[in-house]
Amino acid sequence: MLKVVPEAAVSYVPARVIGDSGGGYVRTVMINAGTDQGLARGQAAITDGGLVGRLTEVGRRAARVLLITDLNSRIPVTIESSHVNAVLAGDNSERPRLLYLPSPDAVKIGDRVVTSGEGGIFPPGLPVGVVSAIDAGGPRIEPYVELSQVGYLLVVDYGLSRSLPQPVPVTAKTSKRKAPAEDDAATR
Repeated sequence: MLKVVPEAAVSYVPARVIGDSGGGYVRTVMINAGTDQGLARGQAAITDGGLVGRLTEVGRRAARVLLITDLNSRIPVTIESSHVNAVLAGDNSERPRLLYLPSPDAVKIGDRVVTSGEGGIFPPGLPVGVVSAIDAGGPRIEPYVELSQVGYLLVVDYGLSRSLPQPVPVTAKTSKRKAPAEDDAATR
């Protein structure tokens, strides 16, 4: 116990949802906070009910949150009662699926699902939802948060977003490339 590493301090920024692009192809929301408030790509977006999603694009004064129901969302989770790991995969429906379960009987209706901490994006134990149905495509999860009703959320920095590769910044400078004939002339 003398060598226990303390958890990093958690900081959070409250934000208001200012745009909802919920449609047939995308499940994201826009919030009114960005890098000016200390937000960074990959940070978790939560409410008092549980996980909402993560930041995928961050500007100075606004950011986009990819919801857990979006087709591009993949979150490592754990079934709390059995400690079985799986991946929560959005499919643009109201209830995402569990993928990569070791066996079909690894879950049952009513099992609580939380983040596993695998992959280093989310810490372990964030509440996600409950298994609500089991069909041929896999178990469906009813999120704890009613995502269509989110008006305010917290963006939480667990210090894990730095593990994501950062996008290459676009520069305003345009460079003129020499024509191939000019390159040959310069080397002679």
